[in-house]
Amino acid sequence: MKLYKVFAIAAVTLTCVSCSEDFLNREPSDALSPSIFWKTEKDADIALTGCYRQLYSPYRPEEMWFWDTASDNAFCYHNNKDYRAIGNGTMAASGVSVHNYFTYTQIRTCNEYLKMENTINFSSDAKRNMYRAEVRMIRALSLFFRVHAYGDFPFSEDVYETVEQSMVPRVDKATLLSYIKKELEDIIQYLPAKATAGRITSGAAQAFLVRVCLYMGDYAEAAKVAKQIMDSGNYAMPNLSYEESFLKANEYNSEVMLSFEHNKAGGFGMWVFEFLPNGAYGGWSSIVPTRSLLDSYETINGLTIDEDPTYNPENPFTNRDPRLRATIVYPGQKWDKYADETKYPHGYPTIIKGSGDYWSDADNATHTGMSFKKFYANPNEYPDVQSCDRNFPILRYAEVLLSYAEAKIELGQIDQTVYDAINQVRHRAGMPNVDQTKYNDQSSLRTLVRRERRVEFAYEGLRRLDIQRWGIMKDVMPETIYHMNGTILDTKNAEGDYNVKLTDDKSDVEEVRHFTTNKNEYLPVPQTVIDVDPKISQNPNY
Repeated sequence: MKLYKVFAIAAVTLTCVSCSEDFLNREPSDALSPSIFWKTEKDADIALTGCYRQLYSPYRPEEMWFWDTASDNAFCYHNNKDYRAIGNGTMAASGVSVHNYFTYTQIRTCNEYLKMENTINFSSDAKRNMYRAEVRMIRALSLFFRVHAYGDFPFSEDVYETVEQSMVPRVDKATLLSYIKKELEDIIQYLPAKATAGRITSGAAQAFLVRVCLYMGDYAEAAKVAKQIMDSGNYAMPNLSYEESFLKANEYNSEVMLSFEHNKAGGFGMWVFEFLPNGAYGGWSSIVPTRSLLDSYETINGLTIDEDPTYNPENPFTNRDPRLRATIVYPGQKWDKYADETKYPHGYPTIIKGSGDYWSDADNATHTGMSFKKFYANPNEYPDVQSCDRNFPILRYAEVLLSYAEAKIELGQIDQTVYDAINQVRHRAGMPNVDQTKYNDQSSLRTLVRRERRVEFAYEGLRRLDIQRWGIMKDVMPETIYHMNGTILDTKNAEGDYNVKLTDDKSDVEEVRHFTTNKNEYLPVPQTVIDVDPKISQNPNY
């Protein structure tokens, strides 16, 4: 919360009480003082950049990847991360080392800009209003994530200067969502339709408004705003495969509406090494897909695995939705270093004991038999996987299309535009059109669009948000994480990967996840926050 910054200021003040008057009158050398800052448009540019930096948490790629382990999409083996505790329902208020999202730094930074910028003489009111709108959008992004993580959250537009002022209670979730929605509705008018990479546009604000409206169950508004974006012609599904769309080389493709600019030169270096497989790369396999995610992909025929008679559970990776191979590295797959048959004669060898990638060979081996590769499908884009960078798409056009379809389905307004929106997403993936004779009512289409969102946005941190707003966390989170066992065969499939013969061993369990209703929907408020602010209440049942 904001308390941490206030306490830091207080500590500095107390340290300096015995300093000379001359020392106290000097300008600080490590910070920009209000007495010399907030004077020019250049100052506003610097401050605005500082606000954009607040998107670092949670919208940097490695953090959003970890957030998928807080859902049924992914598993984190390493206990020191404590994202594992969110996934299996054992998170607690005390001793939580998972990234503490109950912080106020990001929001305070935006509040400070909005309070201080009125001392600057801008070249035009339009530019002032645009900057303000960008900051308000950043604040809304930060606040919304905390609302879906914690529910109620302490919020104010004020900039508190003392500890006493900053001790405020949590504001209820409904009030905060209403505030965020109104903020977004207002700022759209001040933002440009196009901007330099990484800057917020009117389309990005509209897309985020659609996400918020879906979360609030305001389907009419979500459909209306999504349609405005679709009709604008400013965004389109790219002429790229699904895998190509997430390469670093294509991170500014036509569907990206807003991205976190992960610039190593600007102090935003990242550690892709942590997420790579163990055997060929020495990676940590920190985030790996679940069997539940694997099973959610349709076959290439547009059927679920339960519907398609050609699906073979012993060889489940063949003839599937191309997004599966673009997102997940599975046993037998020939990928990057694992394509070198002199060293890896059977591709990714996760079901071969002693290979270095079998779950019991090393703590850093995958414990589900699979790894993610989306966003780094071509590791050659990262000459140094221990210090690199790439952007993360916070908002993309595929979400607008699927959100439009979902909103129309929930409204019972099922027409051709619903199918067209879903089909645009499926076409980029290499999947056939929706079968309109099969998916022809609200119930069947709801199932379809929810499955489509899951596979389209896998490893992008949106799954927990979706299952929370759909009210199905209690149904999908109590899953069992199994080790994958079997044999990699000498034959290859159409993709050039090796066929496998998996065993259905339900006794080889890695973890049994639990979920407590009316508790695990939200994270606990860290006890350290409650200890310093008695007005902050704990979430139920923690």
